Amino acid sequence: MPVLGINIRKISIEKIKGPTAQVEVDLTPKIKELRLGEIRTPSGRVNGIEVLFEYTITYKPDVARAFIEGLVFYTPKNKEDTDKILDTWENENKVDPYLFAEVVNAITNEIMPTLMSLSKQLRLPYPIPLPRVNVSAKRE
Repeated sequence: MPVLGINIRKISIEKIKGPTAQVEVDLTPKIKELRLGEIRTPSGRVNGIEVLFEYTITYKPDVARAFIEGLVFYTPKNKEDTDKILDTWENENKVDPYLFAEVVNAITNEIMPTLMSLSKQLRLPYPIPLPRVNVSAKRE
């Protein structure tokens, strides 16, 4: 797995007013910066990419807003790709699509339980829809 760790630095959620009948929730992940990083593991030091991110959750109409900021430590499958990814970011401010997908999925998996709990406590709609069971009218 290319994501070795996630460090959440800031979580902010604010309820502005009570929800209305129809509320849309928009999740917006954003990569702020990529930089060379290093972590220490029991087997030694590992070089990789530190991905600084922002994750914004907006509600329409404006009933609440949430903001998460943090850092993800990402290690490409090939160590040679580290320099290539960082050079692309430095020269063009573009993120490799595979890196973006891995990072956003890891962040979402990490923060969604917290967001669900906070949404419940603030009596806000959940940021993602919950599965529902439907009973069909047809009986045999």
